[in-house]
Amino acid sequence: MSRFSYAYLLGDAIVISISLLFGKYWLINTQTAFICSMLITFAAFYGYKKSIQKGIKNSNSEEFREPLDELLDPYNLYDDEDMQEDENSKQKKDGMFKYITKGFAGGISGAINPARLLSYIILILSFLYLNKANIFNPFAFFIGLSIVPIVSMFIATLKQKN
Repeated sequence: MSRFSYAYLLGDAIVISISLLFGKYWLINTQTAFICSMLITFAAFYGYKKSIQKGIKNSNSEEFREPLDELLDPYNLYDDEDMQEDENSKQKKDGMFKYITKGFAGGISGAINPARLLSYIILILSFLYLNKANIFNPFAFFIGLSIVPIVSMFIATLKQKN
């Protein structure tokens, strides 16, 4: 396990200890939400990783190029930005439209993958089950969902300082 996994587990351990003070229903809500949040996060990373690997694999050049650069300059004729500014605005508008639609399609393929959709379905079913069993606590559920983003921001802040 990586250091990041330990950070998430530490954050969850803190929430578990606080939840135990409020009762078993708090613990059930926070842990259900935490597990769903982790599933969604892992599925999202997996989907985007596959999308990036597919983009790199489909790239003809040895060096990875930005999609906008690829659309505006498919043959890599312009190497510095001054020469790119000389292109007419119609080509830029057409290139931007292609970039937006290609980026949107790439984002959709990363966002809508089976693992991520399954994770969201599990989240919804968990919410419905807790609600039907009359043990749903929205505040505790929100705290459980918040562990992953808060720990991620904390990790990013520490990485940025280093």
